[in-house]
Amino acid sequence: GYNRTEETLFARPADLDLTATELTARIVARLGTEVSPGHVIGTYRQAHPTAIPWDLFILIATDHPRGIYARELARRKADLGRAPAYLYRFDWEIDAVLKSAHALEIRFVFDNIHHAETRLFDMPVTPEAERLAGTMSRAWTTFARTGNPNTAALPQWPAYSARARATMLFNDDSRIAHDPDREPRLVMERVLGLT
Repeated sequence: GYNRTEETLFARPADLDLTATELTARIVARLGTEVSPGHVIGTYRQAHPTAIPWDLFILIATDHPRGIYARELARRKADLGRAPAYLYRFDWEIDAVLKSAHALEIRFVFDNIHHAETRLFDMPVTPEAERLAGTMSRAWTTFARTGNPNTAALPQWPAYSARARATMLFNDDSRIAHDPDREPRLVMERVLGLT
């Protein structure tokens, strides 16, 4: 799995005033000149019409390559047919700037949001965060014990497949999405040479 906005941890301080021209320059610097930055940005903008240029940069940079590689690994594991693979995306946001930064989910997986090291970021401990930490921790321990992460606290979590691409979106109200952000995934798979 991966976090929806992993890149916010690495792209600090946030540049919330990023212009469209600066966004294009950053995408060229990240993806190279053989890729049409307008097509990539346009695809992400269409999928996220209210996103500001900074948000688009973070979503693109998260998918290139972390988010796409997580999905590709799940697809390849599922294609082996030896054991089911399960994919998640951590969508819970710590605040409006860091959002769902890289490594934020670790506190939830180990259900230690009260005791986790805070060098990377301070985290509000809310009843919703406590509930999500318990839910995620139960899913991980259940998966470790049985090979299946399904628990009563989550909606039914189907195994991942290239056809359905079932993904658990962890948040205050966790849910399954089939192939979330499909068009951005397809464009970034082409950029990374996976198709």
